[in-house]
Amino acid sequence: MSKRSLLRLWLAAALCLLILPGSLDSQIRPGEALRRIREIQQRHTEQLMNREGVVGVASGVHGSGSSAVLVLLERSGVGGIPDELEGVPVQKVVTGKIYALGARPVLAQFSWRWWFWGDSTPPAAPTGLTAQATGSSQIELDWADNTESDMDYYNVYRAVSGESYSRIASVDERESRYTDSGLSPSTTYYYILTAVDDSGNRSGYSDAANATTSEATIEPPVGPRPAPIGASTGHFNITAGTIGCRVTKNGRYYALSNNHVFADENRAEIGDNVLQPGPIDGGVNPRDAIGTLSAYQSIRFSRWARNTIDAAIAECSTEDLDAATPSDGYGQPTTTPVAATIDLEVQKYGRSTNLTTGEVYAVNATVNVTYDRGVARFVNQILITPGGFVEPGDSGSLVVTKDGAHPVGLVFAGGSSVAVANPIDLVLDHFGVAIDGRDPQ
Repeated sequence: MSKRSLLRLWLAAALCLLILPGSLDSQIRPGEALRRIREIQQRHTEQLMNREGVVGVASGVHGSGSSAVLVLLERSGVGGIPDELEGVPVQKVVTGKIYALGARPVLAQFSWRWWFWGDSTPPAAPTGLTAQATGSSQIELDWADNTESDMDYYNVYRAVSGESYSRIASVDERESRYTDSGLSPSTTYYYILTAVDDSGNRSGYSDAANATTSEATIEPPVGPRPAPIGASTGHFNITAGTIGCRVTKNGRYYALSNNHVFADENRAEIGDNVLQPGPIDGGVNPRDAIGTLSAYQSIRFSRWARNTIDAAIAECSTEDLDAATPSDGYGQPTTTPVAATIDLEVQKYGRSTNLTTGEVYAVNATVNVTYDRGVARFVNQILITPGGFVEPGDSGSLVVTKDGAHPVGLVFAGGSSVAVANPIDLVLDHFGVAIDGRDPQ
């Protein structure tokens, strides 16, 4: 055989190795193969995410064991998904919609009116506000049902004599009443309202109303103190989520969880009370306050956003919050985070499912997450299986390694077969905090 023929055979063999699905793993070390997959994924993510029925794209492993681009689907039968990209396999995974994990799944309430022709005209101020005490710790508010067609929600503000008003709740536009609970006895409370429309315009203030609670003894908090991490928690205007862990900064202590748990999807104000347990589990404001909202990363609600974390911190004390899970959990996390890697065995302790174990299924995930306020795209996320690893109410759980309890991620969303977590280093770096944990062994 001539040298030219041998050269042609060699080139053909080399070309086959380059284009055969799975050949990447056989020719390149595993770490380099995954980096290559991530590069290919990045080049095709936008195109794939633009297809109807696609909710996410990630770097993971094919059913055959080779590295692959994973495409997360809202349902089976989504068309137009290739079997390979640039010579590497594509694995289709039906996850259903990805939801933020409040204590129950939420429905998308995206305002198309605002997106296309939002205006700047404020709505009319609410009228007919009345307040009536119904005991030593509760006041009922009612107002006129004068909802406009483009209304979104009402803001409720409260003050005690000699204090300024602060927002205590947001009420859906379909409601015209609110129960303010967990109040002090023999105290006069003052209330005002504003209305907010679909374009985010706020009305002027309503007329004020006031009521005085009757005499009584305040009940102790529902939850134990100090509360364990992994316990039910939440802003007073949500259902419930989970305390991820205790973190520290400049000698102060904070509870770590999600924005949608502590900051009500950007609607909370710094200084708002955070409860333990969450409202759906019996927590009332201010009786069960465990701390106050200190900071949160705003979520941008858009399918073209590049959110990286859904996180918030609430300042607390060591008397109110412990640094370990309940006795049936993994205990105290270490102070040393580790990066997520494919097949890494992990565990978490959450409000709804307590202690569960799983493994990292994919990294570098881009996902569309459905919230109460709309859909938000997140990038550079961690996917964890199996589907039962989390349930609604587990939002905010800290993901740690099964061996050693090293922090890995912060759970915030999930579908039928995967959980989604922020890389913990992105969360800690954003707030400038450190895990309050034990030294690694």
